[in-house]
Amino acid sequence: MAGSAALAQEAPRQGERRAAPGHGKAAFIRESDADGDGRVTAAEFAAARAAKYRTFDLDGDGKVSEVDYVGEFTSRMGKDAKVPDGQLKQAHVRFGVLDTDKDGNLTLAEFNASGERMFAKLDTNGDGVVDAKDTSSSY
Repeated sequence: MAGSAALAQEAPRQGERRAAPGHGKAAFIRESDADGDGRVTAAEFAAARAAKYRTFDLDGDGKVSEVDYVGEFTSRMGKDAKVPDGQLKQAHVRFGVLDTDKDGNLTLAEFNASGERMFAKLDTNGDGVVDAKDTSSSY
């Protein structure tokens, strides 16, 4: 994982915005690199994305509603934590953006659409792998 540490220290390039803490290429690799080789293949990312999607289905009905999506977010904050109103509002907004057909159900395909855009943005050399060879450090 030495490669990941190096990525975390990489400064943004001219005109490139710095990712929020936990949201850069280094975090992306940490979260999705199943075999620990410092690289995320499209297959590794798809598997990580599918696993993440399943965490949103809080009531186990096979669907991800807005209540599920926002509930998963607030549960990560901790049982007794007070979630700031702005963050809670943003979770609702994110659900609305992801639910592209506006049916109140976030499908895996809808969830994956944003992930595929993120993967493509980080895979700057287009080789189907996100790693140190890619020049963008944020998304």
